[in-house]
Amino acid sequence: MRDELTADELAFLLRQGLGPDDVLDVRRMTRSYWFQEIKRLNKTIALGSACKKGGHRLRSRKGHCVQCDSSKIAFAGRHDLTQYLYIAGSLRARLIKIGVCKDLRQRIRQICTERHGDARDWEVIYAVEIERAGEIEERVLSRLGHFAIHSHYWKNGSLQQSIELRRCSISQALEAMSAGDRGEGLLSRHQLA
Repeated sequence: MRDELTADELAFLLRQGLGPDDVLDVRRMTRSYWFQEIKRLNKTIALGSACKKGGHRLRSRKGHCVQCDSSKIAFAGRHDLTQYLYIAGSLRARLIKIGVCKDLRQRIRQICTERHGDARDWEVIYAVEIERAGEIEERVLSRLGHFAIHSHYWKNGSLQQSIELRRCSISQALEAMSAGDRGEGLLSRHQLA
């Protein structure tokens, strides 16, 4: 794959902590086929057709240009990783935050500094290290969708929209993690203990 990538593309991948082995060449595949293949082969980036905005060829698993918006890499890549799925709470704001991260202490410092929900008193209430943490996080957030709070925070000088805040109880958040779709729980009782 290294021979197929330009020097700029290789440098971009390196800055993202990725390499040629993380890329799947999808230029001769149909979109529906490569969407399946990239997951099956556990690749993070697709080498595809040039984007309209910048002429870049590197794309996320969902087909978005990652060179125009590198946040697409972090979001897509975290779905399949083994990470901490956590529930954090702010007493002052009376909010719950569901998220995933690799380093819990660093993440809590970050969300306090960024003032998610206009709060600086975030604490980890519950955390479990699990496979496919991002996928499970997305399902838990969906289950708690009717408790969603629309809020913004500042990150690297840019205003961001927070999608992980909920105004619900701790027990409701824990229930969303253990509740099953058709009898299948996201987390076993052992993981919640």
